[in-house]
Amino acid sequence: MALGVVLAGGCTVKDSAAPPSRVVLPARFAEAPVTDGMHADLGRWWTQWHDPVLDRLVDDALAANPDLAVARDHVRQARGYVAVARSTLYPTVGATGDIAGGGLGWSNPAVPAALAPNLGDPATDGHLAGLAAAWEPDIFGGRAADLRAARAVAQSVEEQLRGTRMLVAADMVENYVASVDDLRRVALIDRAAAVLDRMEAYAGARMAAGQATRADIDAIRARRRTVLAARPLLVADVDTRRRRMAVLSGRLPEQAPAIPQPALFVIPPVPVGIVPVGVMDRRPDIRARRDLVQAALERLRSARTDLLPRFGLEFFGGNGRLRFDGLPGLSGSGGLMALTTYLPIFTAGRIHARIDVADARLDEAVTLYDQALLTALSEVESAYESRAALDVQGQGLSAALAVARRAAEDRLGLFDGGRSTLLDALQARLDAVAIEDAGVRSEDGRAMATIRLAVALGGGTL
Repeated sequence: MALGVVLAGGCTVKDSAAPPSRVVLPARFAEAPVTDGMHADLGRWWTQWHDPVLDRLVDDALAANPDLAVARDHVRQARGYVAVARSTLYPTVGATGDIAGGGLGWSNPAVPAALAPNLGDPATDGHLAGLAAAWEPDIFGGRAADLRAARAVAQSVEEQLRGTRMLVAADMVENYVASVDDLRRVALIDRAAAVLDRMEAYAGARMAAGQATRADIDAIRARRRTVLAARPLLVADVDTRRRRMAVLSGRLPEQAPAIPQPALFVIPPVPVGIVPVGVMDRRPDIRARRDLVQAALERLRSARTDLLPRFGLEFFGGNGRLRFDGLPGLSGSGGLMALTTYLPIFTAGRIHARIDVADARLDEAVTLYDQALLTALSEVESAYESRAALDVQGQGLSAALAVARRAAEDRLGLFDGGRSTLLDALQARLDAVAIEDAGVRSEDGRAMATIRLAVALGGGTL
């Protein structure tokens, strides 16, 4: 025991420390726009779409999503484990009680049965009741380390709840925005089909006048069928996304929400004024990894205390009685107290192996934390760059659409003046519709990049 105390004096759980992170965060994001704009409020970033239907759908999902319900149950479980770990720091007290009864057959071969005393009913009974207590003082801090580890794990589970909230909101926004864009494209397909119907009627009239051929009409019909071929896929995608939105809100797929008539909505501006260290402090996956590093460190500290002596206090106090019928009963009360100690001497390397395992798990936790940092930095940079590229594409398509619409108006004016055919005017209108469709697809890409950027920056975790 003296040797154990000497060893304990030179080894405490606080001697352990986590390996440092190898990731050095940059001062700013390389792909973030350089601007003095307002800092973005990422708490409810989807409200920047200014769409009350979208706001309601996200609120419904955050209130009734099954994944969030499961995550909240995980938090309850983790808090329960914290209570279990805390209980090991305190004594255990319990009551015991026993009662017994039976019968005995008395006989003595040296005494004739006729001369044996009459003992009446040869019965026996007894009882024992007492109070027991045991306590192992946490002298070297192993149990306290276990408690800190449980708390760190519970904090990581709470961060996972915040992360689930973030992903559920993003999932709802993504499906809603994509559905609206699909419906906008369906409307453009219908417009293009209507223009092709007019082209076919015009070509039929020209063929009757000997100015067009059957091949011209067949070509227009083939174009119309090609355009309409994309419509069922878009409608199916809308329905698939509507069913997904219903499930996100804890509803049956048959209760999918209705999507309002397509309307042009303003895509939120790019968040500015956000630095990497702020993102890492906000993102729940990074915070959870940080908590798990702390948990692994505390488990290593706890494992190292297994090399040290353990002391315990035990107490029992009680009252009992034992009676044999015909004989004087025995009864009494009292108590016992004991001081126990245990020092491991030979365990075939089991304790050191556990320490090595805990040490390796700590290294693993730090590596996973570094990996999460690198992944987060990459996600933010990629989302910023994607949004910037799509912004440039959108500006180009907007300019092209303005030119195409002006050309369509000019062609119609030339037709009205007898200087061009209606077919040329209708073709110019089709060209404008095609550019508008490309613009809608570009806006959808910008919206998806905005959603990815909001998630990468840790938005929606409140």
